[in-house]
Amino acid sequence: MSKKVRLGSVGCGLASGQLHGSGYKALDEIELVGFTDRESNYDKKTVPQAKKFGVKAYHNIDEMLKDETIEAIDVCVKEPGHYEIAKKALLAGKHVLCEKAFTDNIAKAKELVDIAKSKGLKLMVCYNYRYMETVMELKQRIDKGEFGALTFISICGHGFTFHHSIDLMRYLGGEITGVSAKYIIDGKPFLYPLGDWVYTAPYAKAAIFQFQNGGLGTITGSDKNADDFPLMSLTYAGIKAQTAYPDLIGDHAHIVSEGSLFNKTFPLVLKDFADALLNDKVPPITGKDGIRALELEDAILKSSNYGVSVAPYLIIEE
Repeated sequence: MSKKVRLGSVGCGLASGQLHGSGYKALDEIELVGFTDRESNYDKKTVPQAKKFGVKAYHNIDEMLKDETIEAIDVCVKEPGHYEIAKKALLAGKHVLCEKAFTDNIAKAKELVDIAKSKGLKLMVCYNYRYMETVMELKQRIDKGEFGALTFISICGHGFTFHHSIDLMRYLGGEITGVSAKYIIDGKPFLYPLGDWVYTAPYAKAAIFQFQNGGLGTITGSDKNADDFPLMSLTYAGIKAQTAYPDLIGDHAHIVSEGSLFNKTFPLVLKDFADALLNDKVPPITGKDGIRALELEDAILKSSNYGVSVAPYLIIEE
């Protein structure tokens, strides 16, 4: 491994150009080699974005993966394309950073984890909400024991934040033993991009989580939130103390603005990914974390459909 991670970025939309792009520009640990997208987008998307960053434009993912100087791939396409691209990259011997949600299918996610393990490659999932300044502060306070035993976590937000909220439940509260949930859908549900799961909450969506440590967590969300209303709020309570964050990431209209709380997270994600590669460390957000979030999505769907509490996965010490 060189002193810099030579990185290829797949997908020439907002995620790579404006969000991950802030990390490409800022980090000494990463050397961006080039971009690719669908071959049909080569002239209208790939070439302009590569020119903007001063790097190479590849006609397709296969051409990029043939470049032996590229050590890692950043998967920035929409969720239905994650599995195919990440699998090709891993089989070609490249480390992978994959945008959330990991895949649109639990079996596919497990396959990617197995391939990475068998080939000794690093695989990290981009749950960037863990890198919000407020979330990092809260996690430090939790780990120091400031709150004592957990009593509850409550997250309220726009439907677009729901999958991130699921990851934050595990990250802040620990493993989950039971899920109860309900969707309220007006009109056609927005099922894309997670297969059968309701990725966002067209009218309302609520879930209750039972943590292994005995505490409870709740997530409530809707796509009906006003654009100028904070996208996410969070309350964390323990037996010794309680804290509330009324605005974790900003409002819908300004979330991707340069310098926003949301935008500031991506250089931190990329820095940790590069650090894992350069120093042969386990990435802080693993493929297992990606699988767990999908298993919780599946448990939410089953609970809503059948009106029962669902055990999302077997908790096995590894």
